Parts: sequence; C-alpha cells; structure tokens
Amino acid sequence: MSAIFGILRLDSACASARELERMGNALAHRGPDGRAHAVAGPVGFGHCLMRVNQEDRFEAQPLYDRAADTTLVADVRLDNRAELSAAFGLDAAELREMPDSALVLRAYKEWGEDCAAHLLGDFAFAIWDGRAKRLLLCRDHMGQRYVHYHHGKGFFAFATELKALWALPDVPRKLCDIEIGKYLLLDPRRSEGATFFEDIWGVPSGTTVAIDLDGASSLRRYWEPRPGSEHVDRDEAYYIETYRRIFAEAVECRIRRLIAPPALCLSAGYDSAAIAGLCGPILTASGRKLITVSSVMPEDYRGPLPSARRWVELCRRDMPHLDVRYFVRSGETMFTNVEKACLVADGVPRVEQYVIDGLLREAARAGARLIMDGLGGDQTLNQRGGGALAHFLRTGQFRRFMSEFGPHLRMSGHSLWRTLRRDVVGPFLPRWMGRAARAARRGFGPLWSSAPITPGFASASIKSGAIDESEILGRYWFDSDLRAHTQQVLRNWMASSGRNDANAAAANGLDITRPLMDKRAVEFGLAIPENLYVKNGRSRYLACRALADIYPRKFQSRLRNQDSLEPDCAGMRRDSQSRLKIELARLSGNARLRNYIDFDKLQKMLGTSVAAPRPGPADGLALRALRTAQYIDWLEGKNM
Repeated sequence: MSAIFGILRLDSACASARELERMGNALAHRGPDGRAHAVAGPVGFGHCLMRVNQEDRFEAQPLYDRAADTTLVADVRLDNRAELSAAFGLDAAELREMPDSALVLRAYKEWGEDCAAHLLGDFAFAIWDGRAKRLLLCRDHMGQRYVHYHHGKGFFAFATELKALWALPDVPRKLCDIEIGKYLLLDPRRSEGATFFEDIWGVPSGTTVAIDLDGASSLRRYWEPRPGSEHVDRDEAYYIETYRRIFAEAVECRIRRLIAPPALCLSAGYDSAAIAGLCGPILTASGRKLITVSSVMPEDYRGPLPSARRWVELCRRDMPHLDVRYFVRSGETMFTNVEKACLVADGVPRVEQYVIDGLLREAARAGARLIMDGLGGDQTLNQRGGGALAHFLRTGQFRRFMSEFGPHLRMSGHSLWRTLRRDVVGPFLPRWMGRAARAARRGFGPLWSSAPITPGFASASIKSGAIDESEILGRYWFDSDLRAHTQQVLRNWMASSGRNDANAAAANGLDITRPLMDKRAVEFGLAIPENLYVKNGRSRYLACRALADIYPRKFQSRLRNQDSLEPDCAGMRRDSQSRLKIELARLSGNARLRNYIDFDKLQKMLGTSVAAPRPGPADGLALRALRTAQYIDWLEGKNM
C-alpha cells in the first residue's frame, strides 16, 4: 500500500523540502520500492511506492504535466483501465506501460474535479492545478484508501497516515473529547471525517476536498450509496445470476494483475469463503495459490469454543488452489505489543490487534503483497436480514412471518425464547419502549451508566448535542425498512476516517482491499429486494443459490453463527489477569484519564469479564475503555 503526502503554503512562502522529507520518513514503511518528493513554489508533493500490480512497475511519482501545470500523487488501483483508455483514445500498447496514476491525471484533464466519478477502484489522490491555484484531495467511493489533512495557520498539509502530519512541528496532537465520548459510548453515528484529534480530518469516502491558495476550502460528495437503477425490480433469476457476476468481477479485478500471490483473511464464513472460491479460476490458470490466514484453536482442541478450523478445512478440501496458514494464540494477550499497536493505528487499537498482526505477518512471510477480507458483506451482497421477522410483522406481512419463523428458528440454532426475545419482540418494539425497558433493567439510571465512563464526561458529551443518548451503546432499532437501515450503516461507514486495519497491513508490507465494499457490490446489494434478504430461514439465500458450486456442501445447511477473530478469548483474558491489575492501578493514577474513565467501574467490569468463560455484553465496553486509556497514556508519553 503506497502513501501520499504534501504541503501547500498559504502565506506566500515556499514549501519546504526538509519538511517533506520528514513526512516521507514517517511513511517509509509504505515505500519499499521507492520514495520521492518535489517542490514547486508554494506546493510540495511526496510519494512512497509499494508495487502490487504489474502496471506499478511504471510508477514514477510525483507526476507533473508541464502543459497543464498540474501535479499529482496517488495511492491507487484502477479497475476500469480499459474503459478509461477508450475514453482517452489510447491504444493497447500505450495502456500496457501506463501506470494508474497517469490515468488519474488524464481523467482530471478530461473531466476536472468531476474526474473521481469516472474512476472505479481503490484510490486516494492529490492534484495541484497550477492554473486554478487549487489543491484537490479525493478518496474512493467506499474509502478503501485514505488521506488525512490539517488546515493550519498559513499552510495546508495532507498525508495517508496521521503520523506523517505530526512530523510537521505546527500540526497539533490535541485529543478531541467529542470523538472520545462517541467511541467510549459506542455511538454509531459518525462525524464527517472526524478523527480522535482536534483540527485533523480524514477525507470522507466518495468525497473531494478542495483548497485554494487564498485558504478557502470546500467539501463535495460525488457519490452516495444508492441502488443501481439497472438492478431494480428484476426477477429472482436475475439477482442470482448478477450476484455471481458482480461478486466474481469484484474479486477478479483485485487479483488478475498482481506481481505476487494474493492472500485472504479466511474466517470461513460465507463472505470470505466465497472470495476464496471465486479466486480459483484465475489463480489456477496462472499456476498460483491463494494464501489464506485464519485464527483458530489448536488442532487437538476438543472443547466447546467455536473455531473456524473445521470450516477452513472444508474449504481446503474443495478448493485445491488454497495455501492454508493458521494463527494459534501461543501466550499473546491484550497487552502484547500495545505500544507498537498504538503507533501503527493512529488511533485506539483493537484488543485483538495481536491476532490481526499475526495473520498479516504470516501472509507477508508467505510472499503476498495484497491481502483481502470479507468485511462489508453484511451491508452489501450478503445482508443478514437482521430484524427481518419483526419487519414482517411491522409491515403487515403476517403470512411471510409465519412461513419464515420455523425455518429461522431451525437455522439460528437458538431456543424459542431467545428467538422471540432477540429477533422478534426486541426489534419490533418502538424505540421509546426499548429505551424504557433498558432503563428499568438498570434501575432507571441514565443509559450511559452501564459504561465505565465518568458521569461528568458522559453528561457533558450528551449535553453538548454531539451525542444522542438514544443512539449510544450501539443501539440500532429497525424503525425503518431494512434497506434504509443498511443505507444508514453505509453512510456512517463513509463518514468515518477509520483506517480499518490498513495501517496494520501497511506496517507488514501489505496492501489491503475488500471486494465486498466495491462500488459495484454496494449498488447491486442495495437493489436486492427485501424478500431475498431472508428466504426459507436462510439469511444468505442468494449466496447459497448463486455460489452453490463454490461453497463446500455443508455451507448450505450451516447454522447462523460467526466464529470469533480470537476463539480463545477466555484463555486470553485469564492470561491477562495479573498484568491487568497492575495496568489498571497504573492507569488510574493518571489524572487526565480519570476525566474520561471510571476506573472503579472498569476494574469491576474487567474482573467479572476475566472470570467469565465467554465474553458478555459488557466486555466490549470495558475493553474499549481500557484500550482508550492505554492509547491516551501512550500519547502523553510521546509528548502529545
């Protein structure tokens, strides 16, 4: 995964080559194949190169078009190279030796600031138009590449990772209390482009940010997640055939031009298993294997904890193109390499970061430069139909409810009482009734009282209007139709500046991409009619029909479950217990942290969590608070 960075001086000064060099040094891990920067008066651009696809051999950024007085840096993989080539009148020989960045520059010359709408793929780029005296930043439709920026006094700086912005002495490291509050309270709504830091922003997905030399700036969204008109109101046969075609295309365009074998984080769920199977024809034809990495329990484990190993082995049996690798926890805990995780993440790292790093290291050791995963399937092609039974009741589809209830009960593997409570009554209740029921369970205290957050900080966050108390703690309620709910989830994703493991992948020499977050998959997924979200109790109905020859046979009758990223959560928590007490005592002595975290409550919650055989509902809140405290403490040690 390459990187871009740059500075635009707004105070009549020249950009500094020394400052660009410092930014490049902070991103050196993203440039194993070269690093360069260039200064032209008030603007300076830099690029770190990691070659992933064949056309990357011709990359030589920053690109400068003298005739148009235009400079570009890009972190990009384009899927519609042929279509763009035809639009520009290029022949096949020209296209073969043209890097993706050159096509982006041609697109800007052809369509100006509307160019992003004509691109398909993963990209983040910056263009300086010397004639218009304007800098343009752009991020792809679903945010698979990243760019952050700071608009300071007399200058504007941008970079793929926050740490490159901090290489500049005038970029602050001031924490944003609003975003910390939203994170600790699991507020699902995202502030457009906000990060954990004041005055540092990420370009939202599907958006361009323009800054003029006089300092005026504007933000424009060029794409929204909507149903593709060509996919609306078709019959079931169309959706089955098109599902297969679009999913295969989204996978194939990511692997057909690679210079090294691809890798996949294989949880062996429906999403990642489908990606594994769809890679088969291209890789087999080229004599390559798909490197798969999976987090599992030891081979001789026979206990009750679910593990992906069984399903991975079924995939291995039916997919001979797989090169299967396993990560098995061997003493790692939530405290393993915490400082490194904080440095890499540019934000609060996940508790299971040691698992993610283990998977990424194994993929890199096997020779991969690109890794995929199945993230996003629940919101695009493989919607689970959450709350579908309640939706049928609420919309008067009583016959549908009766026909689906029995199969749903059978496929979920849950008891009748749990199914009624979680899948019917809970989602069916109006929002105000759900809030009242939860208030009664906690003694009518405020909703945030179940989180280990200080009362003053929680109250101030809610009173500021930045946080809606009815939405916190991840409370999604299906008051609208299923598609509207999905679109809201996707918009929240687009607004986020989160790195979603991209930094961790880059730190291990990998480019990460998600076929199920492809623009084509989003537009098709939103057009799938709700009556195909769930059918015959199967929430993966279209997947099982369209990919019947891809999945192992047992997937057709697989119960609804999802294996954990860390199947040995109980063992990890037990191994962390002695260190946990020491860490909580140390962190609770930090006066700044006590402004955010209620350490007495946190200690009680984590003590209960460690003793429990499996994670409970409060675990996520407690561990999130612990990680937040560790991250802020680490930042202070870095002279925040």
